[in-house]
Amino acid sequence: MIVLLGLFALSGCAGTPDPLPVREELAPGVFLTLPQTQPFGPGVAATQLVEADYGTRRDRFQANIETSSQRFVLAMTVLSGPPLMTVEWHEGAVVVRRGVVPAVLDAERILADFMFVYANEQALRKAVSGGDLVMSGSGARRIFRNGELLVEAVQPDGNPWEGEARLVNFVYGYELSITSHSASPQ
Repeated sequence: MIVLLGLFALSGCAGTPDPLPVREELAPGVFLTLPQTQPFGPGVAATQLVEADYGTRRDRFQANIETSSQRFVLAMTVLSGPPLMTVEWHEGAVVVRRGVVPAVLDAERILADFMFVYANEQALRKAVSGGDLVMSGSGARRIFRNGELLVEAVQPDGNPWEGEARLVNFVYGYELSITSHSASPQ
């Protein structure tokens, strides 16, 4: 928690809270609606190494996640330490504190991808519209439309906050590889 509070202080002023629910486009005509309350449950504390590949570009950053029954905090930093962005999801809104992150990086979009990878099946079934959500017992979740695979995510076996996850957005041409280490039992 001290790390997250420090990141809040370093990352600058918060923007105006964005009221929820918010619909984010995962692919043309396919949406994920961020609900008013975070769908990950209480007691999550994890550190992640994220590699984002899009086109010929590859970026790496660290993310720290903490949840309570009413709040979700995602603090992203460059591996060398400067804060990129801190996102807090609580009380029906998303509050963003921007550090050195480019203005085009959208917090709600990050949360939609994060939710697609880590939310439970029930939350995803309520949130996804415009495409067919297919869940498998192996931790894979896919969105199809007219038989075409648009987005795919795979969680690690067992504790989703411990191990490697992957998200591929075939339409928008990017991939996220996420290695998580949990500080909390799940």
